[in-house]
Amino acid sequence: MTQKYTLPQVFNEAAFPEVVFVPPAEFKFVRASLKTPGKHVTIAGPSGTGKTTLIRRLLRDLDIGETDFHWMNGRQYAGIESGLAVLAQSLGCAVDFEEITELLNTVKHVIIDDFHFLHSAARKEIAANLKLWHEKNVRFVIVGIASSADELLQVDPELGIRNDPYSFKQQSPKFIEELLTLGANALNISFSGALTAEIVQACNGVPSIAHVIARICCVSTDIEETQDDLTVLELNLRDLRTEVLRIFHGKYRDKVVALAKGKRQARAVHNTYFDIVYYIIKSELSEIPQENLYHAIVGNIGDAKERARKATSFYNCMNNLSEVIEQQGLSDTMLYNKGSKSVSIEDPSFRFYLSLLDTDEIKARIHVRNSEYPYDVAVSFAGDVRATVEQFVSALKARGLNVFYDFDQQAQLWGTDLRVKLSEVYAEEALYMVVFLSDSYPTRDWTDLELQVGKAAAAKRTDEYLLPLRLDDVNVVGIKSTIGHLDLNDIGIDQAADILAEKVSQH
Repeated sequence: MTQKYTLPQVFNEAAFPEVVFVPPAEFKFVRASLKTPGKHVTIAGPSGTGKTTLIRRLLRDLDIGETDFHWMNGRQYAGIESGLAVLAQSLGCAVDFEEITELLNTVKHVIIDDFHFLHSAARKEIAANLKLWHEKNVRFVIVGIASSADELLQVDPELGIRNDPYSFKQQSPKFIEELLTLGANALNISFSGALTAEIVQACNGVPSIAHVIARICCVSTDIEETQDDLTVLELNLRDLRTEVLRIFHGKYRDKVVALAKGKRQARAVHNTYFDIVYYIIKSELSEIPQENLYHAIVGNIGDAKERARKATSFYNCMNNLSEVIEQQGLSDTMLYNKGSKSVSIEDPSFRFYLSLLDTDEIKARIHVRNSEYPYDVAVSFAGDVRATVEQFVSALKARGLNVFYDFDQQAQLWGTDLRVKLSEVYAEEALYMVVFLSDSYPTRDWTDLELQVGKAAAAKRTDEYLLPLRLDDVNVVGIKSTIGHLDLNDIGIDQAADILAEKVSQH
């Protein structure tokens, strides 16, 4: 009888693939680099493509024992801004270049896995010292996503001849088929031809996804170890969708929900962040041009006025998208390239997850807001307090709110009849109108117009609309003293912005 294996020994996305290791195309080249004296090695690529697995297998094949290398993971030191401090903490020594170098010289290789999780300042300091360490016979193996590897050369262009860079993409269909065959032989099972084809197509060349799907297939058919008799698995992956999704929910779902909510989870006007996420999910592409997003989200709106409102919201969201991606911890999975104006999915595991995701579930989790207002708030103020208003507007934008502020809309206002346009904005396009009550507010013509329009709009609303924000102790005709107000002198700009952001989110 052949050797018996348990299922976790064969298909396990979280462990080293002892039974089903398949050498990737880069295997012999990385092996040669590790054997070449004086070379740093950089392994870059998305999560789940086998970078760490490759290094561990090569260390074993080259008979490099644990005493001959120092392995560290960037996740453990993410909050440290100094690269030397990261190494010192990992080595248990002082933050001193010479002492650190002396200790590093006691091993053949210094391996930093998940390099991209280090603070950017720490990464840059390590990159800046790689040339010096090369001269002192210290060899680094750096494993991370593509952007962190590119960063090394940006810090020191001369590093190129001292560093062998390797870029991992998805593996070939043949690679995945071989992985499945090795696992099937170990368990004495056979994936049907149709199921094999489905798995190969679904995992898109990512070994970790192949492990997940193969393991779920086995679990669903009660295969926990090597079978006594050959068992053929004939399944449809559609029936396993829920179980496969469950594996990835913990890593991605909350981040996708937060991205769909928008900046700092403030609810975006017209739910445009959700629309962006929705189209990214439905497109099934790994690179989506901004013009495609615009056409899908804005271009098909028939009403010209509504289309213009949605366009304003769309461009506001796209301008903030990079920050939102970083804020939600998705920088290593996707990016918005402002140069090429495209959204790129860098992590194929994330793309796979999105392909299975039910957009109705995301929609339910963010409580999509049905609002006809393109602006969360419009501000009305006398010109002499503009400096204070600008600080308040900036604070609102930082919280993800869409604000109508005249200086931001100069192109839109240029050449228009301002009385007509401003009346339209204050009456029809803003959810709330914040009135800055200053000594000069009652004496200005424009503020009088804005307030009259605001009062007329408030009379038509079922909810409150005018939100007085007091700067000075002044009474303004038309704003009743009984209307609740905030005093900026008591609470400050940030707290006032927090209160307004909460009010918008509850609408």
